[in-house]
Amino acid sequence: MTYFPEEIFQIILDYAGITGITTEQLKMFNRISVITLLQLYNQSFQQSLVLKSRMPALERRKIILKLIYSRFNRSDTFTNIYTLYFQKYQPEYYDTSDIVLNTSYCVRFSTNTPIIRGVISKINKASVHIKPFAYTYEINESVWGHSFRVFNFYTFLKTKIIKLANVDSMRVINYFNRRDYSHETVSKRFIPEHEHHLINYLV
Repeated sequence: MTYFPEEIFQIILDYAGITGITTEQLKMFNRISVITLLQLYNQSFQQSLVLKSRMPALERRKIILKLIYSRFNRSDTFTNIYTLYFQKYQPEYYDTSDIVLNTSYCVRFSTNTPIIRGVISKINKASVHIKPFAYTYEINESVWGHSFRVFNFYTFLKTKIIKLANVDSMRVINYFNRRDYSHETVSKRFIPEHEHHLINYLV
């Protein structure tokens, strides 16, 4: 996102009737999860806003921010939201203080999304760069068609760049023992068609 110089930004805010917020404070809203943003809005303004989970996170963020900014007509509005955020939510979402770069982690972005196992190579307030471990599938038909996703810790897939503004949440499982996480059970029917070439049928 591009921001105006502080002097121009304040003129724009004054024209829009928005008071009590600076450029740096505005950036905070783009660093926290959509779920947290919705909870902050509902608790700060005693609302019960519900948005469809099928709607892209970025679209939900736009709707919530528009509603929040429409209520910035008092100087203490941001202060109240800021205080509530750090009291209740900040430690739970996007806490990256303990992450060591180029170290193995299990990371899950948003609810009900697959865990990414790989190496975090870069992280900042806007995005996380992860190099996922390569993997193959090993299937033994005699065991109910169950398969194992086997990870190769010496080969990486293309780096994933996750923009934090576009996800609901971020959960980081600290450095894991590669021996314990060398494989995971995956039902055969859930293997995506575009990954069928990775299947190795065991005899």
